[in-house]
Amino acid sequence: MNASKHKSKQVSDPPSWFERPRNINAMIAGLVIVCGLLVVADLFYTNPHPHFDIETSFGFQAWFGFVSFVVIVFLGRILRMIVGRKEDYYDR
Repeated sequence: MNASKHKSKQVSDPPSWFERPRNINAMIAGLVIVCGLLVVADLFYTNPHPHFDIETSFGFQAWFGFVSFVVIVFLGRILRMIVGRKEDYYDR
């Protein structure tokens, strides 16, 4: 096995583009702006074929997606408590 191929990242390496705090903040700000524009776009769009009445409420896709994400994160934490292993499990 070639050791240079699997060389781990050195601590002294400069951070990549995605790791720089300024770029992270710009990406978060861009994401917030795009999400806000999509919520505002809901004012000009009506779902032509809603399956349930709640789908016609303002910003349904936005808040439903957010609530679903939060539920998935908390369910993942519960699942980790049930089936998770300690960090050094494979080092033993």
